[in-house]
Amino acid sequence: MKKSLLFAPLLAGLLVLLTPDSLASASPAAPEPVAYAAKAAPAPRIPTRPCADDSDDRNCYWDAGQRGNRKGYSYWVDRAGNVTYLNPKLNDKKKRAAWAATNRKLKREYWGTYWGHRLCWAKVGDTSYVYCFDGHRETT
Repeated sequence: MKKSLLFAPLLAGLLVLLTPDSLASASPAAPEPVAYAAKAAPAPRIPTRPCADDSDDRNCYWDAGQRGNRKGYSYWVDRAGNVTYLNPKLNDKKKRAAWAATNRKLKREYWGTYWGHRLCWAKVGDTSYVYCFDGHRETT
């Protein structure tokens, strides 16, 4: 008899929690639709003029499959001079900044565009060694 008296308040509390209203509000039959107001960013305007081989040209594109030695990576350059490669792994801003810092530390000179490759640095001496961000390496 004493055991049932101890559990009576617990049972009463449980019944209050499990009323039909609380069950209905705890698990709706269907989730409410969520309205998204985010707008898609406009597609960038890709230039139609080919880039020069050896200058930091702007508002142009480089088709690596058709130009230079037909190796490397294609890219386009906007009016502000920002280079966007078609290979997304080459567009990481942190990696580009680290690349520039490493080359400055190694006392290399920034050469810009070299045979269509962008972001190139060179160790100048009797023979210059060129190192480009896209992996291109060459001696002059």
